[in-house]
Amino acid sequence: MIRLKYQARKEMLFALMLLPSLLGLLVFFIAPFLLSAQMMVVDNPVGRNFVGLFHFFATLGNAAFQLAIRNTIVFMLMSVPLNMVFALLIAMMLRRMSGIGKGILGAFFLLPLVIPSGSVVHFWQSLFGLNGFLNGLLNNEPTNWLNQDFSIIFIVIIFLWKNVGFNIVLFLAGLNLIPKDYYDNAATCGAGKVRQFFMITLVYLMPTTFMTLLLSIVQSFQAFREIFLLTGPFPHPSLYMLQHYLNNQFAALDYQRMVAAAYILTLGIVAIVLVMLYVQRRVMNYD
Repeated sequence: MIRLKYQARKEMLFALMLLPSLLGLLVFFIAPFLLSAQMMVVDNPVGRNFVGLFHFFATLGNAAFQLAIRNTIVFMLMSVPLNMVFALLIAMMLRRMSGIGKGILGAFFLLPLVIPSGSVVHFWQSLFGLNGFLNGLLNNEPTNWLNQDFSIIFIVIIFLWKNVGFNIVLFLAGLNLIPKDYYDNAATCGAGKVRQFFMITLVYLMPTTFMTLLLSIVQSFQAFREIFLLTGPFPHPSLYMLQHYLNNQFAALDYQRMVAAAYILTLGIVAIVLVMLYVQRRVMNYD
């Protein structure tokens, strides 16, 4: 009985500690998002004539929105898998290291997480800008490398440099939870390093992998900040992302199309999360 009361008080304390964050989330994020739905179903904020889902379908048929959707998907398909693979490989390498070398290498990959976006943009502009290092190295006519058909490659490089460190931390935590005895027993039974990786490491890293994948997708949507600072509101067509479309609709005071695009984006993210949760349950045999 005393133990149950202690557990109840402990859970109540946790709830009270979470309450300020939950209230902030409700007041500043969830409530405005839900209230903004009314703007999507009226012709303008002043007239408020009901038009149903006109703006929703008009946004889906908009050429700029379709370009933004296509570029965002391409960017995610390029950046997220590379982010996952590099993070896992580096995490496995760091796990095998020891001493000061491990600390220095770990700090090297974590450093981009604490560098302000403005400094990040200045650094990459000094590499890829008109008067940047790359043009000086090639010693040719100055080229704006961030205004080319292949510019998305440079954006992916910037994304990886900025975000791979966070995933390394997650994979390191997951790797440290795998008992070393599993590898010793597998080696005793004749399993090589490759088989140990697929039969032990990947299997026991599955929960961490799904969480890291979800966070990597979220990070890919947050790459707009660096892209915007590097290329402005109207970049090369290959770099025009969903966040560009939202930002430009806000600047044009077209709040109806902006809200419609925001809800389409939200539905897309929710669909991705639901599919991932379904796949996770099937892969890990949860009932």
